[in-house]
Amino acid sequence: MFTGIVEELGEILGREDLGDSARLTVLGPLVVEDAKHGDSIAVNGVCLTVVDVREGASSPRT
Repeated sequence: MFTGIVEELGEILGREDLGDSARLTVLGPLVVEDAKHGDSIAVNGVCLTVVDVREGASSPRT
């Protein structure tokens, strides 16, 4: 459940179209430092599932 606690301001680094969905790459080193595949991260109040984490950025499934 999203608690409403904002930990940091992220930056969209990229967007990949995947037909009926898309993959965003979001820079947010503080939030992703302990994130792993399958975790849920809220982006603009929408919970997204992390599918990739690298170098301070995550790629959630949208």
